[in-house]
Amino acid sequence: MINHAAKILLVDDHELVRSTFQDFLNRIPEFEVVAAVANRKDALNFASCEACDLALIDINLQGELGTNLALDIRRLQPNTKIVFISATIYDRYVDQAIAMDADGFISKRDELVNLVKGLQTVLRGKPFYSKDVLNRLAKCPKTGHTLRPLQTRRTVITPRQIEILKHIARGASKKEIAQALNVAVKTIDCHCDNMMRRLDLHDRVALTRYAVREGFIEP
Repeated sequence: MINHAAKILLVDDHELVRSTFQDFLNRIPEFEVVAAVANRKDALNFASCEACDLALIDINLQGELGTNLALDIRRLQPNTKIVFISATIYDRYVDQAIAMDADGFISKRDELVNLVKGLQTVLRGKPFYSKDVLNRLAKCPKTGHTLRPLQTRRTVITPRQIEILKHIARGASKKEIAQALNVAVKTIDCHCDNMMRRLDLHDRVALTRYAVREGFIEP
């Protein structure tokens, strides 16, 4: 728990988002945005010279995952809390944030009051995830509780299911997939049923969209 206005480094390549967040947070006495920058270079230049309590980073920063920047900031300033923000919550983004032990992940679709709540929670030493992020996490099918360690649904489908998912996304029929993998069509049916259940998806179109969105195939 800090006893001064929390110093925040804000990193977002969208000028409107950056200025909106900066203006909003600076109106709250317990926060002070000490730097609002658009790119990795400026963020690292700041972090190499000055400490801050929290870095608020767009996880998709000019086509590069913000986790790379966050790891570099942590090396320069080990005590800095890391919170990611994103307009789109993909499983691969959440997995990257979990892998680097981020302190929080907040959706840009949340109300600004939830941004404040999230930053307050993190500065008190507790993790915070938006509802959109929590919805991406894998749950135990028996209890419905979130699996520990945290992981998204993307991580609970098998390599074979990923292979089938790629074929589906390319437009192959179940018969064609079975022939390509030298298995029975019923085996493909079984894998598809399990995959849709684990991903909470309900048809081939949804599976195709998921494969593209999560980077399993090129759009």
